[in-house]
Amino acid sequence: PGRATHQLPSQLYINNSTKSVQMMSEKAEESTEERRMVAIAVRPCEGVDAVALYAKIKAEITSQPEYKLKWDDECKIEDGRIRVSFSISSEADFDEEVMEVLEMMEDEVARQEIIFQCVME
Repeated sequence: PGRATHQLPSQLYINNSTKSVQMMSEKAEESTEERRMVAIAVRPCEGVDAVALYAKIKAEITSQPEYKLKWDDECKIEDGRIRVSFSISSEADFDEEVMEVLEMMEDEVARQEIIFQCVME
């Protein structure tokens, strides 16, 4: 009877420990998803407010939910161009998910360019 009492608590500890390890590894998988970081410049059309345009871009270009597109909170305006970066799942075609949508905003976006991109683990 003494052994059964000692085994039960250690089995519970092992089971709880296993659950914690499993939960930690699931969280680690989420945080280790490869993300693509992209820095872009967007030139607004004549007469279009750059700050308002960036707010519209953030609101309208959201991509597929599974790609978890994340825009910078703030943009930098240099020489009338919006300079900003975003991150998106490396599995996403960011050209299709973001850049082509910007091209379709032709009444407000004169041109856009990719400044830099890389994949982060």
